[in-house]
Amino acid sequence: MERVAANHRKKSWHHRRDMRFVMLVGAFLLAYQAYGYAIGPGHITDRLHARLADNPKRINIAVTSNFPPEAFHMGVYQRHGNMRGTRGSTAILYRVKPTDLRYLSRRYWIKSIDLAR
Repeated sequence: MERVAANHRKKSWHHRRDMRFVMLVGAFLLAYQAYGYAIGPGHITDRLHARLADNPKRINIAVTSNFPPEAFHMGVYQRHGNMRGTRGSTAILYRVKPTDLRYLSRRYWIKSIDLAR
């Protein structure tokens, strides 16, 4: 009886379909984060940039989004400051830390962030 040798080559990790999927998802997440860091500073108005130069511990802001805020958006806002209400698509937040302000500016649904009046 003749023995037939199987010719199975082990695939490299980058040739596996599941690893390609994981790398693709990772690339999309990286692109999303990079997009947020690239556009974030443009959402902050010049008045607010000038106020941030004074290094305040907390600041009152008006966040204008592309659409009226819904429950999800209000939840995000409330994690970073005290929400004092909305006017159309603008939410008023009090006592926001500068680091939280920069986090909010990287969200894609935010149009602009200004000082609250």
